[in-house]
Amino acid sequence: MYLEFFSVYRYFKEYIEASGGLLELKKALDWSVWYAVKWWREIRETGAAGDNVFAKSLYTSLLLQGFIDEDGNIKKEVERPELPKGLYAREWVEMHERFDQLGAAKIARDEVDRNALEILYSDIQIQGWHRIMIKTFLKAARMVSGLAILEPYSKEGHLAVLVYEDYAPSLYVGYEPNAALVDIAKSVAPQARFIAAPSACDIREKFDAVLLIEKMQWMPDPAKELECIKKALKGGGLLYIAQPVVESMPGYLAITSALGAVHVFTWKQVENLLKMHFTLEKRLIKTMPFYGAVWAHPER
Repeated sequence: MYLEFFSVYRYFKEYIEASGGLLELKKALDWSVWYAVKWWREIRETGAAGDNVFAKSLYTSLLLQGFIDEDGNIKKEVERPELPKGLYAREWVEMHERFDQLGAAKIARDEVDRNALEILYSDIQIQGWHRIMIKTFLKAARMVSGLAILEPYSKEGHLAVLVYEDYAPSLYVGYEPNAALVDIAKSVAPQARFIAAPSACDIREKFDAVLLIEKMQWMPDPAKELECIKKALKGGGLLYIAQPVVESMPGYLAITSALGAVHVFTWKQVENLLKMHFTLEKRLIKTMPFYGAVWAHPER
């Protein structure tokens, strides 16, 4: 997980500095590992590690990173990390703490009030560490103003807010299957247009760019949805992709899974899905703090 520090520093210097520096960032990431091992132990001891995405995300991530064996036994204990001092790094740890208080076993058995998880999701979107992580990614990916932008699974519209803070899109359309979330998005980001639609195949306009920022895990059928997104993208149009993967932050991956995601991916699985329809323009990072890249519609 820490092998990409050079690439992270190259492209995400602002994010690192906002977290208090590399050492503080490492402390924060260590907490994501510590909590993931803690949650896995809890759901194993209570027999709650069933067939659900939350348990799967913990298992695949911890297995890949060598903390558990194939049978799910913990083979590498993790010491409780030192608390970071950086503001955003502390905010990151506190987010894990809030999730932990809900109870990993209860979450795995789907016994937690969904409203509590939805509130946590909303809070994550406006937290400083999350905002600067996305803003830094878009800057590193060379996002520009004047683009017609499509946002799949726009949820509550928080990504649109961040885009409008730094850029001036000529058009911004977000689609979301949940009509109630569309209503929230319209109030959160009134500059954008949000549509209640299950797929990009229901969108008629053509776009210069698509924002796949923490999106692919929500798609019931990612391969099919990416095909629909290709149809909505102009020739040569770009996809800006920032996707949590199992090689990176296991605690955060587990949290996103518990919030309603339906898939977990390795970074290679993400690329295999994308290359079915698009061409890789530039890979920024493979795993930390997420898989980050720019892909393009193959037709120029």
